[in-house]
Amino acid sequence: MTLSLIGFGVSFVLVLWLLPGVRKLSFRLGRVSRPREDRWNRKTIPTLGGIAIYLSFLAGLVVSGAITGNWGKVHWDLLGASSLIFLLGLYDDLKPMAPPTKLVGQILAAAVAIFLGYTTNFFTPKFPNSIVAQIPNIVLTFIWLVGLTNAINLIDNMDGLAGGIALITTGFLGYFFWRGGDNGLFPIAVALGGSILGFMVYNFPPASIFMGDSGSLFLGFLLAVLAIARQPQASNVFAVMGVPTLLFMLPILDTTLVTVTRILRGQSPAQGGRDHTSHRLVAFGLSERQTLFALYSIALVSGIVAIGIETVDYWLSLVLVPLLVLSLALLVAYLGRLKIVTASPASPAGAITRFMIELTYKRRTFEIILDFLLIGFAYYLSFWTNFGMSMNALGLGLFLYTLPIAFVGTYLSFFFFGVYRGVWRYVGVDDLLRYAKSTLGSIVLVGLGVSLLDTRDTFSPVIFVLFAIYLFLGLAASRSSFKILDQIYGHQSRPKEERVLIIGAGDAGEMAIRWIIMNPHFGYRPVGFLDDNPFNTGREIHGVGILGGFDQLEAVLGQKQIDGVVLTTDERLSDDLTEKIVDTCRAQGRWVRTLRLEFELLE
Repeated sequence: MTLSLIGFGVSFVLVLWLLPGVRKLSFRLGRVSRPREDRWNRKTIPTLGGIAIYLSFLAGLVVSGAITGNWGKVHWDLLGASSLIFLLGLYDDLKPMAPPTKLVGQILAAAVAIFLGYTTNFFTPKFPNSIVAQIPNIVLTFIWLVGLTNAINLIDNMDGLAGGIALITTGFLGYFFWRGGDNGLFPIAVALGGSILGFMVYNFPPASIFMGDSGSLFLGFLLAVLAIARQPQASNVFAVMGVPTLLFMLPILDTTLVTVTRILRGQSPAQGGRDHTSHRLVAFGLSERQTLFALYSIALVSGIVAIGIETVDYWLSLVLVPLLVLSLALLVAYLGRLKIVTASPASPAGAITRFMIELTYKRRTFEIILDFLLIGFAYYLSFWTNFGMSMNALGLGLFLYTLPIAFVGTYLSFFFFGVYRGVWRYVGVDDLLRYAKSTLGSIVLVGLGVSLLDTRDTFSPVIFVLFAIYLFLGLAASRSSFKILDQIYGHQSRPKEERVLIIGAGDAGEMAIRWIIMNPHFGYRPVGFLDDNPFNTGREIHGVGILGGFDQLEAVLGQKQIDGVVLTTDERLSDDLTEKIVDTCRAQGRWVRTLRLEFELLE
């Protein structure tokens, strides 16, 4: 441990020493990122920071190996494959390559790593013949290495983001290597952590240097290899790929979001743009630093859950992982709706774009996939709770045996009661009643299916009750999430607010405040109602209080610092009263507007 920390110190100090010189070299070679519409930086920034990361990491590892004299445990083959991807990225920084050419280079580097023995063993326990198992293992490894290499490259879109996420991932991998006693991979993680941390001194906003492709491709590839090179401590297949996936959860979700939304817009996923998760969080209302810390927090929580798979109760981890994935998937899906990209001129939709639109909007496939996770999660929770917050062989057997029936029965009920007809943004009481009906229908169908399997002696009826509760809560929470986030987004993204007083607390007044909430771009902030019904005084509508009758108008205008008054189309507002309200507001320099929602016959 102590000797490895020396490697950390060497990497950290050396990268700090190298970066000023690398900055000068970048400017001299003209390798800089200039402000552009599809880029986040607002000034010219050098882009060869990956050179300092790579050299300092290598130096730290060499010094650590020299002090220990334990050269045999240094994974030179891993360093060789990583060096290939670094050189590929460096060439791209110096002489930009076409995306297909760069992809071929990544595939070749992945092939070298696989040839040297770095493959996942995910399918090995499932196939008795280890040779046959290596075929899907190799395919999965190719997808993993190339996908994660590009995922880290894609999140390098904001000061401090890719470096911070890579540092957090390196820290968790280092913990796993230390806990597993891997004396060969632990020094690599420690030295890499030192070089990234030193780089962050110059890259944290406002950044004075970027890592470029030489840094992002190198970090993505090396971390992806380290994730599958470690030996899981847990004796379950879930830990083989579950832990690495959780460690890279944020880059994976961001890559998915960018790929899907760009295809839907008819754009290439390989092109640059300001439509990543980080950019959408800024559009949501967070500052740049708040966005960074929010994404760092997601990476930290994902890493902690990954640790839980191997160190905490395995059955509990099967609760935490789906909960995390569902929450992040809902957040990413919501952010994908934010309009932050200027519409480009319409172009003929390609086959892939038409296919994605068909899946997304007409077939509601994404909702069905989300519900697949939700149904399985709710059903597992019902068993897990019934068996005392744990599981045993009997419970697991019943769960797996009856899970297909739960899926079939629940989906049939969802389609019958129209769960997929609603628009998430406008969820209301009617939708909640529909969810309750579909939940009851699911329980009836699942119960009938389970009874046909003759499990009466082992299947507790309490499981059905718990399933109904968890399923309804899951439906309500997932469908209401967009409406809740809309409320937050409305407060975050409002322009300079004007304090508004609403005249009339009847149905039209309630409609007025809902219309204001749904349209934050108006910049209105309701601060109160006035209504002549004395029984309403002191009550609230959507959190806005009823301050008194119409005779209190002049006093309220001064006390509440009102900017304007909204008149609702309430029948109790006579012409005389309306004129009096307008005169009072104009005398005090307040504007008056009327909200009219009516049907007009066009002839």
